[in-house]
Amino acid sequence: MAVELTPDGPRAHTLLTYGQSSNPASPHYTDQTRLFSRKQWVTERFTQAEITGDPALTVTTLHS
Repeated sequence: MAVELTPDGPRAHTLLTYGQSSNPASPHYTDQTRLFSRKQWVTERFTQAEITGDPALTVTTLHS
């Protein structure tokens, strides 16, 4: 992960050399590896506004 501090706030980027799944049938099995081979970084949500503004955000609350 690399974090760039800009006047507009921090920007976070990640680069993984492996896939997100160990299941070869998963669409995430080689997604990160393909990005790595193309030398592409993933822009991450870093600030509270970016995280809560993500339309795919789901929140799970665990109770003990």
